[in-house]
Amino acid sequence: MIRVLRNLDDADARTERSSMKIRFLTGMVLLCCLVALSTLQAAPKSTGFPRFDKSVARAVAFLKSQAGQIPEKEATLVAYALLKAGEPVTSELIQHGVNDAIGRSVTGYTGYDHIYLAGVDALLLSEVDSVEYFPALQKIADHVSSRQHSTGGWSESQDNADTSMAQYGMLALWAAKGAGVKIAPEVVERNVAWHLANGTPDGSWAYRPKNPNTKQSHNLSMAGAGSLGIGRMLLYGPKTKPKTVEPQKKFGILEKDDGGVSDSDGLGFKDYRPQIPAATIDARIERAFSWIDTRFPPPQGAPEVLFPYYFYYALERAAALHELGDVKGKNWFETYGDLLIAGQNAEGAFDRGSKQHSSSTIGTSFAVLYLMRSTQQIIDKQFGKGLLKGNRGLDNLFAGDKKEKKELGELDELLGAMENVNFDKLDVSTEDIVEKITFSSRDELVGQVDMLMKLLESPDAANRQVAYWALGRTGDFALVPLMLKGLRDSNVDCNVEALNSLRYISRKPNGFGLSLNPLEGADSADEARKVEVANEWRTKAYKTWGNWYRTVRPFDEGGGLDELELGAR
Repeated sequence: MIRVLRNLDDADARTERSSMKIRFLTGMVLLCCLVALSTLQAAPKSTGFPRFDKSVARAVAFLKSQAGQIPEKEATLVAYALLKAGEPVTSELIQHGVNDAIGRSVTGYTGYDHIYLAGVDALLLSEVDSVEYFPALQKIADHVSSRQHSTGGWSESQDNADTSMAQYGMLALWAAKGAGVKIAPEVVERNVAWHLANGTPDGSWAYRPKNPNTKQSHNLSMAGAGSLGIGRMLLYGPKTKPKTVEPQKKFGILEKDDGGVSDSDGLGFKDYRPQIPAATIDARIERAFSWIDTRFPPPQGAPEVLFPYYFYYALERAAALHELGDVKGKNWFETYGDLLIAGQNAEGAFDRGSKQHSSSTIGTSFAVLYLMRSTQQIIDKQFGKGLLKGNRGLDNLFAGDKKEKKELGELDELLGAMENVNFDKLDVSTEDIVEKITFSSRDELVGQVDMLMKLLESPDAANRQVAYWALGRTGDFALVPLMLKGLRDSNVDCNVEALNSLRYISRKPNGFGLSLNPLEGADSADEARKVEVANEWRTKAYKTWGNWYRTVRPFDEGGGLDELELGAR
């Protein structure tokens, strides 16, 4: 009996100790969760104009206040606007939008809004994680392609295509192709042809060209110009880059540009030559902006009052894609932006004219997308430059812009000086060294690979940065493992140059959609948050490019990578 009581006492003691341990661990987990949640608050992005930043902050606060009240069909648009404004991916509203988009990609798209929803879903998923959501993006692109009319347009039925819906079909295709999804180039060019055939003689577009009762408008004119801009981007790339007009044999890789078409995932289609010239597309977009320019500012009466904020998002897209400069002698973004923020109400919402044809959450989301220059963010992500200064970004790697050569002695002398000496103490600058490398032949760079590889061991991050950049210019596929390791360098500048080198070697300017800013959303955060964000970027970049490398490298080459590590991440 005594033994039984002692055992019970021991059991009670063990239970109490276990209970205390559980309470302690629970408290620690809760504390860690609270700390983690506090560090996940992404720093808001800036528009570059304090008054616009204040407007965006109020708009974001309004959208977040609507949690639990946003209709399903509006959830992805709200999520996309919040994401572009700098809200963290873990945000409740963003995750809600992602889940809705994934669900629709599985169940399919039906009803009048099917192309609209497909376009916004594709934009959101490609922005959040184009690798993880690749299967969903492929399904979205397949749906959009399958529902295109033989004439090149889209609608809720098999006829009477409209200009408004076309822009979201093209947005879906652009977002999907930027993620590496396979789409048929004919789908893109058919829509370009549809826009060229269905505009009005004065340069604008109407809602449904087949309906004689529909009139041209600011909204639809910018919708049409934006769709043509996407078509031009997909078929030829942006207006000014990459651009080659002479045979480019500098690195033994690039050939004469016979139409501006790239073989990369980000733009262009391999072995496809468009029938519609890029100049024809550009000229038609220019006519649309001329129509808008002569009618500035936008009218406050019908039809614009029915859906005013639609216009601003369409304008931002078309202006970014067409590289618009001034309007009426003033910066277009700032000029139209001031008109936009004048319509924001006391709650932070943009709801003027929304009672019949929109909602306050849709109007506010469109306003945020304009003010955050959301399309320009996509273009910068696809064609952005590395952190090395002096216009030596990815665009010039492909374009080979010519500059005056500087006489700096032998390349090996410069690299040798960099090997064991602090970069700041050299008698030549970073600019000089990079210029020297720029004008060195590919063969010369290949001959200096061993020296450049030694620089990767330098404690000076500036030395490593230049080495990653220069090694990439050799175009040597065998150096991919080194570039992969560069994605995990402790210095973010080195990370960016390693990524740019991978994009150059692989001929993938879009780089699977990875941002060229490892600190995106945390540029003004404290150091602890910056480290956290940078490490998240490094892990994602290493996984994404490591998985690509394993699919394309020679079968018998291990490539110096840790297979178990890559497979486990």
